[in-house]
Formats: sequence, C-alpha cells, structure tokens
Amino acid sequence: MRTFFWFVTILLFFVSPLSCGGSTSQKVVKIGAIVPLTGPAAAPGNEMNNAVILAAEEWNSADKMGGYKIVVDSKDDASDPKQAVSAAHALMSDPLVFGVVAHLNSGCFLPASKIYHSTGVVAISGATTNPQITLQGFPEIFRICSTDLVQGEITGRCIRDLGYSRVAVIHDKTQYGMGLAEVVRDTAAKLGLQVVSFDGIDVGEKDFRALLTKIKDQRPDVVYFGGMYDEAGLIVAQMRALQMDQQFISDDGVFGQDFIDAGGAETEGAIISMVGAPLTELSQADDFMRKYEQRFGTKIQNYGPYAYDVANILLSALARVIERNGRPDKALLLEEVRKTEHDGVIGRTSFDEKGDTRNQLITLYRVTEGKFVPFKTMSLNE
Repeated sequence: MRTFFWFVTILLFFVSPLSCGGSTSQKVVKIGAIVPLTGPAAAPGNEMNNAVILAAEEWNSADKMGGYKIVVDSKDDASDPKQAVSAAHALMSDPLVFGVVAHLNSGCFLPASKIYHSTGVVAISGATTNPQITLQGFPEIFRICSTDLVQGEITGRCIRDLGYSRVAVIHDKTQYGMGLAEVVRDTAAKLGLQVVSFDGIDVGEKDFRALLTKIKDQRPDVVYFGGMYDEAGLIVAQMRALQMDQQFISDDGVFGQDFIDAGGAETEGAIISMVGAPLTELSQADDFMRKYEQRFGTKIQNYGPYAYDVANILLSALARVIERNGRPDKALLLEEVRKTEHDGVIGRTSFDEKGDTRNQLITLYRVTEGKFVPFKTMSLNE
C-alpha cells in the first residue's frame, strides 16, 4: 500500500506541471476560408486557401494580435451552391470564427451571404463578381474585385476598339458565366455591334463541335465565352480544329496557366480580361509572389493575391478591434472593415457604401508564347 502511495505521489508531481501549462494555453481567434478545394475550380481555390494560410502564418509569427493565435478554418464549397451553404452553416456554428475569406464563385457567395448576414459575421470575397452580391444590401458583405458590370462593359468596349463588329457569345449557364456574358452581349449591342448568337453550355461538357459549327456558319468576328478555364480551353482548341480563326475572348475565370494547359498551343492570341492592374506593375506584388512560391512550391496564377489581401484586411481590422476592446467582437470588426484603407498586393483597397471596392480596374491580356501579356488597363471612366 505504501509503495502504491509513493507511486501516485511521484506521478502527480510529474503530471501537475503539464496540467497547469494547459490552463495557460494561448487564446485563439479564427477566420474562415470557404473556397473550392475540389471540383472544377480546385486550382484557383487551393491557391486562394494557401494565400490565406500564408497571411495567418505571418501574423502569428509577428505576434501582433494582442496575445491571440490566428487559426484558419478552411472549408470546401466545391463550386457548388448547396455545399457552400453547408460550409457557411458549419463555420457560423463556431463562436471563434469572426470573419470569412469568402468564395471564388458568385453562385456560391450569393446564397451563403444570407447566412453571414443572419449571424453578423463579416465576409469578404476577392473573386466573386456578380453585381447582385452587394446589391442585396447586407452590411457584412464586401468584395475587393471589380464587378461583372465593369468587366463586361470594358470587354465590350475592347471588342469595338479592336475593330470587330460581329460577336458570338457563349456562357456556362452559371451565375458568374452567364451574368458576365449578358453584360458583354448588352454592351456590344449598345455600342452598335451585332450579336449573332447567345448560347449556353454545361459545366463539365467536353464536345462543343456542334455548337461551334453552327456559330461558324454565322460568321462572327469574335467568339466570347463567359465561364471557367476548362471549358474555355476546350472551346478554343475545337474552334481551331474546325478552322475557325475568329478572335477568342474570355474572362477572369479563365486567367491562368490552367487555360493554356487545357487549350494548348491553340490558346495563342486569345484575349483574357482580369480584374485589377497587372501584378508585374505593382511593386508590392513581387515580395508576396516570392514568399508564396517559397512556402508552397508553386507559382501564383490568379486569385491568390486577392485572397491574401482579403485575409490581411480582416486580420488588420481584427487587430484594431482587440487593441481597442481587449477581445474580438463581430460588431466592432464590421466597423473597422468599413473604414479600411489597405495598401496591399493588388494596390489600395477601400469600400464604398455597398461594400464594393473603389479600385475598379480591369486589365486585358493577350496570350503570347504561352504567357499572359497585358496590353490595356482601364476603368469605366476612361
């Protein structure tokens, strides 16, 4: 019995300090990242998620969050609106989540935004462009990229300025792709161009030859596609196989190496629009791209810089709240985000009364020798 007593005493001596150490563990605050980690847009989604992780790691290393450790809670929406809603509900059930880096796809952010609004949690997107997202009037909803109204109108002007007059428009039936295609169609018509067709295809579809044969007979100067990179690459490759030499033009969902991989050499000469100014012209982008490649072993393709800036906007605002209040607070975070004046990788971000960025630039790129070469950056005021 005495032997057992001394065994327990010695055991408690060694275990007690560990127990005490657990009681003084660091406080945690979370930000969510809901992006497509699987599915048709997994490549840009994972880039966005990596960028958020990088931002959080830098903040934790600098220890600038008032004693709190930042944890990123990543959820996969798989570019599916129903899965996006489920992911949003899951995040909002965690009281430690104070903000969300929200979605690549407009079709996901639109239904999920209602959940963020109902729980009072700030959600900022770096990639969703459908105008309706911020027209809902939800004060918690923000974005740092230009809208389809801007991108579509500038693309229509580009078609006119390049001397084309007949336009065939294809879209992928999503809120993003169809919404942007409608703006291009309407802008082209407003500018006096002839829209010879407006057709939808399905995401995941592989064979577009029947549709393209019909379009070929309509003799357009330009084929515009609203959608993502997989379908865009196949469309332009099949156009060339059908001896269609029309100018191919598409959108920011197509911007990146994945488009060139999907379409091969036939992507040469394609014109692609992308939100913001070229990163090559922004001095602060070099450091981010170097750090990203060093951390993850891959090069930046498209929306990583936007997700990184969104994460830093959230974390900077959260740090100000903790400094002011002593602890995180959702309502105070919303106040601080509204006051944002952030000089980040993509330039300066501030928000208007709807939650849209005031930085409404669009850059047009031409695929040249397998690279995206910018040739025009403009806003609606130009």
